[in-house]
Amino acid sequence: MEKSVVEKIFDGVYKAYDRFLNFATFNKINDWQNTLIKNTPNGKHILDIGTGTGEIVKKLYEKMGDSAYIYGMDLSFNMLKKAKEKTNKNNVLFIKADALKLPFKKNSLDNIYFSLVFRHLPANEITNQIKETLKENGYVSILEIAKPNSNITYNLILIFADKIFRPIGRIIFSKEEWDYFIESITNSMTKKQMIDFFQERDFSLHFYESRFFGLIHLAVFRKNPEV
Repeated sequence: MEKSVVEKIFDGVYKAYDRFLNFATFNKINDWQNTLIKNTPNGKHILDIGTGTGEIVKKLYEKMGDSAYIYGMDLSFNMLKKAKEKTNKNNVLFIKADALKLPFKKNSLDNIYFSLVFRHLPANEITNQIKETLKENGYVSILEIAKPNSNITYNLILIFADKIFRPIGRIIFSKEEWDYFIESITNSMTKKQMIDFFQERDFSLHFYESRFFGLIHLAVFRKNPEV
């Protein structure tokens, strides 16, 4: 079976990905991820979707130790290999799978994490998967690019990313890979859009914090019990 475009892209950038992410976030990514984990009530079965090089998994293990089963899932085999090098523990499992076909039983997970991944996925479809696999009162935790309320600010961000960052990004990534990252920004949500989106799908807001001048969401939602 031929690899998907996404799989090809992330298989190709795994060596440079951590370095690029630190550069693009001005070395803030680790602080954001730690804040998200700290403000999430974590249970025994935790999934990180689109785990990439496994930074969320690594941080979860540092916090939870052997008290939880932690799963890191990604389409990219190369990313998963890198992730396993970081956290090779008996209670940590890395899985190559599609986020829209989660290989977990209904109501089996306490937590699902997304770190700069949610905007890459069709929102309605992935949220249906989340609702299916999370336990009642389970939590979904999201670190994502936020869309500014002002269209002027939003357009300036796109210009900045395309004109300023592009020459640097192209040193690391191919044109196809860089265009994929830029185009994904258009799928970002404002704070209100994200909160409304999850509340309309029977989730309650547990925690929200804006970072990086309001351009980053740190959001935690709880799955409401069925009435």
